[in-house]
Amino acid sequence: MKKFWRCNVCNDIHYGVNPPELCPTCFQKDAYVEIEKSEAEFIQNE
Repeated sequence: MKKFWRCNVCNDIHYGVNPPELCPTCFQKDAYVEIEKSEAEFIQNE
């Protein structure tokens, strides 16, 4: 099941079954945490 993930360094949002191992925005390794859909929408609307 797909989930929302947020990089805890740069706030990049990813939607997928698993988070990326390496953030494509800030290149931090293992920086993603699972978040709720509402948080993902809030971050994207900032």
